[in-house]
Order: sequence, then C-alpha cells, then structure tokens
Amino acid sequence: MLARRIVAKHVTQTTALAMLGATAVLAGLQVLFTYLGELGSLKEGYDAWDALKYVLWGAPNYLYEILPISALIGAVLGLGTLASNSELIVMRSIGISLWRIVGWVIRSALLLVVLSFALSEWVIPYTNEQAKSVKSSSKAAQLGEVRGYWTREGQRFIYIDYANSQGQLKNVQMLDFDENYRLRGTLQADQGEFVTDGSWTLSNTEQFDILQNGSATLIKQEQQPLALALQPKYVHMVTIDPEDLSPSQLISFTSYMHEYSQVPKTYQLAFWQKLGSPFALIALVVIACSFIFGPLRQQSMGFRLVIALFAGLGFFYLQDFLGYASLVYAPSPAWFVFIPILIMFGIGGYLLHRAR
Repeated sequence: MLARRIVAKHVTQTTALAMLGATAVLAGLQVLFTYLGELGSLKEGYDAWDALKYVLWGAPNYLYEILPISALIGAVLGLGTLASNSELIVMRSIGISLWRIVGWVIRSALLLVVLSFALSEWVIPYTNEQAKSVKSSSKAAQLGEVRGYWTREGQRFIYIDYANSQGQLKNVQMLDFDENYRLRGTLQADQGEFVTDGSWTLSNTEQFDILQNGSATLIKQEQQPLALALQPKYVHMVTIDPEDLSPSQLISFTSYMHEYSQVPKTYQLAFWQKLGSPFALIALVVIACSFIFGPLRQQSMGFRLVIALFAGLGFFYLQDFLGYASLVYAPSPAWFVFIPILIMFGIGGYLLHRAR
C-alpha cells in the first residue's frame, strides 16, 4: 500500500509539473504574440505602453483559454516521460491497472480545473474590463453605461435612454399593457435613482392612465416610487460580452431574464461553455492518456505532441462551430457544448479499453 502511494505521488507530481510547465510556456507565447500583434494597431492615444497594459490585463483570459490545451500537452509530456523511462511498464507489471494510472493523471489535472474556475469567477470579469478601458481610452466605470436600453417585466415595456452601473437612469419611458396587450397607461420620467432591490425613485414624472370608460388621467409628480426588478448590476452586465461574465453573474442575470422570458441564447451559450470547460479539460486528459497507452504508444514524443495538438485544436473548432450553431437552431446550447466533450470521452475511453 505504501509503495502504491509513492508511485501515485510520483505520477501525479510528474504530470502536474508537465501541465504547469506547458501552461507557463503557452501563456508566455500567447502574451508575446498578442503584444506583437497589438504593436501593429498603435495610433494616437494608444502607444506601445498602452498596448502592453492591454495585453497584461488580458493575460488571465489568455491563460483561461489555453488551460485545456495545456492539460492535454502536459499529460502527453508527463506520461511520455514516464513511458520513455519504462516506468509505466514497471507499474503495469506489479499489478497497477491502466485506469488507476489514468485516475492519477486526472488528479493532476484537477489543479488546472480549480485554476480555471478561479479565473472565470473572480479574475477575468475584472481584468477584461480593465483591458477594454485601456483600449477604448475610457474609465472602467464608463464602460458600465448603457444608452437606448429596452427591457420587459411582465406586461410592462421599459425604455431607458441612459443607465449606468451606479443606479442612475435618465429619460425613462414605460408602457403598461393588460393581458390582451391593450394599452393601460404610460409613464415618463426625467431621472431615476436606485434605492434597494426591486425599488427605484423616479423624478419629474408624468403618468398617463387609461380608464375603463375610455377616458384618461394625467398625474405629474416631482418624485414617484417605482417597483422594478431591474438592478444596476444587470445594467452593467448588459455592457459586457457574455463570455466575460463570471458563472455566478451569468446565473444571476439569466435568472432575471428568464423570469420575463427574454433570455438571449448568447448568455445561455456562455454559461454552458463555462460549465463545460472543466469537463472539456478532463476529456482532453483522457485523450492524452489514450495516446500513451493506445495506438500511439510506439511513436516518438514529437509525433504524439503533434497529434495531441491537432486533436485539441479539432476539438475546440468543433465546439466553436456547434456553439455558433446553437444560436440558430432550437435545442439548448447545452447540447451543442457537451456533444464534443462526450465524443472525446467516448474516443478516449474506447482507446483505453482496447489498450487495457
């Protein structure tokens, strides 16, 4: 038992170091080539220093995107090193099963899974906004501004000429309809201020109510409370690309939108992609293990790496293609996100089963 623990620790450490090394190299190359590309976009107000700040703020996002490929390449390198030293043969000869070795490699990949979640939840939403503020020459707070925003809550349609993430509204117009979509009244306000969840205060309002007998009343007030589920954080989220939102932000925003039956598929797709990212990483690790134990076990390390790279790129191109297809076709984006992952698990599992 002690010997098996020592072997498990050795396999885990070897593959984990290979994955972290691959991550560091790929992230460094991504930052370098992105910066070189940005140097071609220099203009007045956006110099080489600004380009460097933009790339460095975007580095966590680059790191997040390459983690699955890093896990794939790291697993191939780590297991390949063990195979080159005949350590895998020794492990198998003393009764350690193939699936147990694969489990140890997956345990190493869990480090990257945790890193991936931490980046997407707490780091990327902030750093990407800072990167955009550098490129747009705007303060980050200004990026939380919306102009010409439409929303719907029940039978109420709301147009907001200007809103920001600090909870300030300007030129608010509302149309209230009954269940048969007959107009019941309108409300206009010069300004609005967020008070607390579900509550706003409007200033300089004109409320026009249509009565049952067909007549109408007009009420003007300097201040008027308004029950509105819209929150400043949702206004801020509208200004951010869905893929830049954290998983918790996507859950909160889609829950708000779902309540009023207006969830854009782009937000659903972004949520399922973030949810599927750890599974994609593990699936690529399983594929990497199949390269070492399966039909490529007699090939050179360089050949394995090339095949692994093509497999990883093919996987992500397929996932991107199906992701865009999910915005057009009826099924939930979840199907389009997880189908490539299930395919990779199936191929990897089949090759490992044959090698067993």
